[in-house]
Amino acid sequence: MESLKKSLTTQSNTRFMSVGDLTINFPYPIIRMENRDTQYGLTVHCVLECAEDGGLIEVYLPRSIKISDEEVREFNRGGENRMLNLIFKGRRGRSFNIGFQ
Repeated sequence: MESLKKSLTTQSNTRFMSVGDLTINFPYPIIRMENRDTQYGLTVHCVLECAEDGGLIEVYLPRSIKISDEEVREFNRGGENRMLNLIFKGRRGRSFNIGFQ
């Protein structure tokens, strides 16, 4: 019963957002990444940690960001590459201006 409660709590604390809805210039630690096939083609999906409330945020990166499956596996395995933050820097025209730290 405790594992069910934990699973439901984790799911209810997960939000699905656009990169454009993230707080500008705030570093969001990336928990995990994966390449997903969407209606728009192969897109990088990230799970971010929200320091404000301890929840999780799921976002799709702009399609201009391409990461190989090997790079995704290496990141998800952990190690020194695991310390990576996504930073939304605002909009540049109709595009999202993002950075990594």
